[in-house]
Amino acid sequence: MTWRHATLIVAGVAGILAMVSGCAAVKPTAAYYTSYTRRVHPAKPADAAIPILARFPSGPYTAIGRLAFASDRGWPFLRKSMVYNARVHGADAVVLRSATTRHEVSLRKIPPQVDWVPTGSRRGQQGKVYSHRVPFVRPGYTQRSVEVITAIDAEMIVFEK
Repeated sequence: MTWRHATLIVAGVAGILAMVSGCAAVKPTAAYYTSYTRRVHPAKPADAAIPILARFPSGPYTAIGRLAFASDRGWPFLRKSMVYNARVHGADAVVLRSATTRHEVSLRKIPPQVDWVPTGSRRGQQGKVYSHRVPFVRPGYTQRSVEVITAIDAEMIVFEK
């Protein structure tokens, strides 16, 4: 197997893993739901508006559950996750109690690589073309990346009628 084939295989596998891990489904966040009551509330329709409140309402309400999870996908994902879980569990609103952000620094070691660079070609006596290649060494290095992790703690509530 040549370096080119190996590189293509590794790039293909990395691309597939990136696509699979990049899917923005919010269903896995349902595992971070804690119910406060034994009463089951019917799920809301998919187009129901679920507000995210900064404080508890002044009118009567009942807290039916808690959402607490962290993600590196940003606020749009967190908002969708809160609304999705509230709809599934029949909540009328979500009260965001706290949100914290932290930065996680990770280091990744990139190994040295050897590529073959064409320098020219010549034609042989029977007309066959011979290519000349020389090795080109790329030294290894350490790559630093910073991920922003946002954690939320929220309550799902239903309004008393």
